[in-house]
Amino acid sequence: MKNVQMIALWVLVVGLISYTIYDKRFNKLDYDHYQDGSWHQTQLINFKLPENLSFAGETVPLDNSSVRQRLDREFYVFMFGHAGTAMTIKKADQWLPRFEKILLEMGVHPDFKYLPIIESNLSNAISPAGATGFWQIMPEVAGHYGLEISDEVDERYHPIKSAYAAAKILKENYDKFGNWALAAAAYNAGPGYLEGTIQFQQNKSYYHLHLYPETARYVMRLIAFKSLYENPTRFGYPISKDNIYTAEPTKTIKVKETIPDLAEFAIQNGITYKTLLELNPWLKAKSLTVKEGKSYEIELPVGAKPISKDSVQVEKK
Repeated sequence: MKNVQMIALWVLVVGLISYTIYDKRFNKLDYDHYQDGSWHQTQLINFKLPENLSFAGETVPLDNSSVRQRLDREFYVFMFGHAGTAMTIKKADQWLPRFEKILLEMGVHPDFKYLPIIESNLSNAISPAGATGFWQIMPEVAGHYGLEISDEVDERYHPIKSAYAAAKILKENYDKFGNWALAAAAYNAGPGYLEGTIQFQQNKSYYHLHLYPETARYVMRLIAFKSLYENPTRFGYPISKDNIYTAEPTKTIKVKETIPDLAEFAIQNGITYKTLLELNPWLKAKSLTVKEGKSYEIELPVGAKPISKDSVQVEKK
């Protein structure tokens, strides 16, 4: 009996020694990963905000504990978003360079290229309130900024045209409120709401205003995603360049006559109807009526080649 107890005791001692050695080695490996930037998920839990942050050239007041806690939340949401965050990073380069060019052209800070990620995750989403497209523009706002909405066309789904409209809105907001953080808040909640809020609270700092929950998170989410996108490895997403999606090269053709059948139009241009809609999501119907004196620009793949109508037979039901 004593021999059995002695054996059990030795097994326990050896086990404890082995565990201690393994634990120290494991922690050293994790620390090494931390040091070279390849963070293990356990290190992300102990994430600390960078010492300095800015958005649109404006310094974020990190000395305020409430601001730090709100930012912490958004960083954690993106860092532990896993598949969703990874896919957003992978597809962002398909659009962000184009949006940055438009924003600069319109006098808007290029950091706002991240806005359609916060608004729609770069998808033609529709909000419960009816805001639509990458830039989530409301129907009553669209017409004022030159976007057509009809039975056949909804240009809020046009990523480039709606980007120009969004840039105009942001520039007007900036001219009205005097800084980009408030311009972003006004884009989300509306300039009327923000103006009334500022007057009531007698405070003109976005970071110190009591706002709708969504608006209070809005700029924080922009700051967090900007930081993550510009240094993805640091925040747990070491995605290699060859895994990043890039925009397919396209060409634009001007259409001045009505297209009675968009599926046949696609076939005549050497592409599928599906490809036509992927490149031109603003097309809502199966036809496109072009009124006298008006024209539309349709994007096609660079390699698309018009083919003879007689060489294709389209079966109609």
